[in-house]
Amino acid sequence: MVDTTVSRSQDTVTPINTTTGQLSPTETTLNRFLGTVTLNEATPVTVANANVTANSIITFTLKTVGGTVGAQPVVATITPGTGFTCKGTASDTSVYNYSVVG
Repeated sequence: MVDTTVSRSQDTVTPINTTTGQLSPTETTLNRFLGTVTLNEATPVTVANANVTANSIITFTLKTVGGTVGAQPVVATITPGTGFTCKGTASDTSVYNYSVVG
């Protein structure tokens, strides 16, 4: 059984499974804060995400190896309401998942 009135995430209802107690976020809610980015070695890559704020925390996890994987990508700049830029290390053209918190 899913109860769609128990909690909210932003302006989209987040259903909670009343049997397991686990969150079942709707896909549209998650898509606002999650995505993928393909690195272009050490050249900054622009990621458009209107949900980014000046206080956002952005994390990365490796999805698909490309080139030579180095250190985790780093956020180079944040533009609130627009997105952010990130960059990797030389020869890293991997695909990374990112998540935005806050």
